[in-house]
Amino acid sequence: MMLRFSPRVPCLVLTALALVAMSAGADLVPTSLPPGRALLATEGLKAFSPHIGTTGEVAKFQMIPVTGPGFDRAWQVETLADTIQPWEVNLRAGNAIAVEKGDVSMIRFFARVRETADETGAGRMMVAIQSRDVRGKGSYDGDFPLTREWQEILVPFAWLYDFAPREAVINLRFGFKHQSVEIGGISAIHYGRSLELDSLPRTRISYVGREPGAPWRQEALDRIERIRKGDIRIQVSDGEGRPVGDASIRVQQTRSAFGWGTSLEMWRLVVDSPDNLRYRQVVQELFNAASTENDLKWPAWERGGGPFSQEQTLRGLKWLRDRGFHTRGHVLVWPAKKHFPKAVQDLYGTPRQAELPGIVLAHIRSITRATKGLLDEWDVLNEPYTNHDLMDFFGDDIMVSWFKTAREELPHARLFLNDFSNDDITTDPEHVAHFECTIRFLLGHGAPLDGLGLQGHFSSRPSSPANILATLDRYWKEFRLPVRFTEFDIPSSDEELQADFTRDFLILAYSHPSVVGVQHWGFWEGRHWKPPAAMYRLDWSEKPNAKAYKDLVLHQWRTDLMSKSDAAGRLSIRGFHGEYRVTVSLNGRSVEKVFTLRPDSESRWLITLPH
Repeated sequence: MMLRFSPRVPCLVLTALALVAMSAGADLVPTSLPPGRALLATEGLKAFSPHIGTTGEVAKFQMIPVTGPGFDRAWQVETLADTIQPWEVNLRAGNAIAVEKGDVSMIRFFARVRETADETGAGRMMVAIQSRDVRGKGSYDGDFPLTREWQEILVPFAWLYDFAPREAVINLRFGFKHQSVEIGGISAIHYGRSLELDSLPRTRISYVGREPGAPWRQEALDRIERIRKGDIRIQVSDGEGRPVGDASIRVQQTRSAFGWGTSLEMWRLVVDSPDNLRYRQVVQELFNAASTENDLKWPAWERGGGPFSQEQTLRGLKWLRDRGFHTRGHVLVWPAKKHFPKAVQDLYGTPRQAELPGIVLAHIRSITRATKGLLDEWDVLNEPYTNHDLMDFFGDDIMVSWFKTAREELPHARLFLNDFSNDDITTDPEHVAHFECTIRFLLGHGAPLDGLGLQGHFSSRPSSPANILATLDRYWKEFRLPVRFTEFDIPSSDEELQADFTRDFLILAYSHPSVVGVQHWGFWEGRHWKPPAAMYRLDWSEKPNAKAYKDLVLHQWRTDLMSKSDAAGRLSIRGFHGEYRVTVSLNGRSVEKVFTLRPDSESRWLITLPH
């Protein structure tokens, strides 16, 4: 497997790490299927041939030997660019027999991804069954995430049209981000009307650890009780210091100490429209932390235009500050040429290229000074695994200079390294290894690195919570740096799975001592980079994942109780860390006080009930 490390980072890749996700799958037993007619003219791989729907070299196809579950040959399909449409890279086969509307057939194959540029660490392919010549005349269209292990994919479907032999095609599509996929064990069976569609097995997407009573979940919930709560001791006295017994005490948590956040578009916070007003309402209801989505990226900040302007961005950040939000800036340096302003890109390959390091440092100083006092933390370095042009030209020490310059300008802000596909060692072990090597390099060269940003973009076949926890354990044991999940989302058309994984992801994150916050990468379908991942539909109705989020964050993990003081005027309880409002009442008299329950500190709250 090709390792895509920045060539200048001196990383040693442990063989065991690189092979974690490559050793399983060969023992997978194929599902037993009912017998039927052959749908294709020849068996298996030979029935399929490459088909490119565009010009240029966008993909490579070859037959290779493999050790698969019941087969020893596979098609290897390498997609060479990140900007191709799914239908532009295909393996294609035609139907060898006539089929009629209502007939039932089954496609079965095994697939795995060996290399991927996707943020989720997963590969991706589609199955499309349609007319060879007539646009829109299709019978099936399905999307499948792929892991690094062999997995069986079963696709039963009903024909929606009559097709003579060779009039229909089965397309296996691979035109997504750069990836290398292997596919073998292909079979296609035609059942006609002899079987009902629902009687056939099909691939249902899930994840390990989803089941009720999963051990990891109970262990995590137990940890939450231990590490996210503290003891509260309330003493109620009168004006002369005498204890007041039998007083009614309402203890209400008003804000969590943990960062429950989202990325935001700043203009929606300061420009009025019906959608923007609802946007702000939901932001204040659900979250206590936020970052800019695109406003502080270098081209948007410098050029402006469209929804971007520096004045509008600063107004949005002040809106968040005035409402007590924890704020993070994204991003100071995204070190690929394509992410720089056009004027900076144009310096590459010219005599002025040597000026680039100084220009980057000047940008860091300029933007941090303009936003000073409005941001609690910054992503100093973003995605160095796939974005390393500056390091390739000037060496990896340049990364250290960015952190040191940011610290000079922002002595009190937390400075983060942020990257994708780094939260589960089993899905992208090379990326995790590079992330660790980058951390060691930065710390070893004196960079003031304060935290780790794990993006948390998941495919519709998400990771096992236990695997994510194991990766967090690994980082915590070696680096002892706080972690923030900075860009969480799961785009899935299966809303039940999406809600279940949202629930489990929040549980695992809140249960780990290294994690200081979880930030969604958007929440509304009307403005989300992957609309199926949103918590709110376009009409602002809640999806199941929004209900799962609110149940945990706003109810189960927020202390709100009524009780009474004992004869000595005392009340002892446990509550979640955060800010509180306490109201004490007796015989028509009442007093309200605010307190903060902090981790690792004893909280004794004294309340005087006036005469």
